[in-house]
Amino acid sequence: MYELNKIRFNSDLVLTTDQLANFYGTDSRRILENFKRNREHFKKGKHYYHLEGQILKDFKDHYAKSVLVGKNASSLYLWTKRGASRHSKMLGTDRAWDMYDELEENYFSSKEQRPLSLPEQISLVAKGYSTLEKDVKEIKQLMGLPGNLAYRFTQERNKKIVTILGGKDANAYGDKNLRQRTYSNLFKSFKEVFMQDRYNDTPLEKFKDAIEFTQNWYPPFELQQEIMKANSQIAMSV
Repeated sequence: MYELNKIRFNSDLVLTTDQLANFYGTDSRRILENFKRNREHFKKGKHYYHLEGQILKDFKDHYAKSVLVGKNASSLYLWTKRGASRHSKMLGTDRAWDMYDELEENYFSSKEQRPLSLPEQISLVAKGYSTLEKDVKEIKQLMGLPGNLAYRFTQERNKKIVTILGGKDANAYGDKNLRQRTYSNLFKSFKEVFMQDRYNDTPLEKFKDAIEFTQNWYPPFELQQEIMKANSQIAMSV
């Protein structure tokens, strides 16, 4: 049997279309044409894998020295043991039958699986961490505030409003209309900066910025004057 480095995808031993065509004594075009004509007999994940995008790039990087894949290829088919068997049956040549037996015995056999070297293990762990880091970043960009952070933000917002109005015992705080307008002005300013229709929809990665904004916010001048005027009034005793 020809010398061939074993390659894996999703823990399955697989072959590229070019490798399969080479072993079966045909060309890649015929392998793909047979597949397209009989696609209903192939199940993705069982008979083949179709790689595109980042997954294909990672595969190319990992097997750069052992698998020949076109540099500009936008997709790649990988054939499992069952997929290779289907192709040998469709070709129906003595060469295909004989070579499948060789593949089954010497390639798809797991009796001589080589354990990953330390550098390979480190490389896979690094790629996994990189993917995880990317996923976490995307989650922080898209996910709104979870319950505990939403509660903390609400506390900071209320604390700021109470401070601006002069405390809970102040006339301005006791004026429901004035208090509501202060809340509304804070939200209006917040919406303009963070472009969110609700506080809780603020992206998780913007939480610290939202807290800092709230702590440093002050109402417009006219509203400040109303608050000062209300707090300067002496309550008339009955």
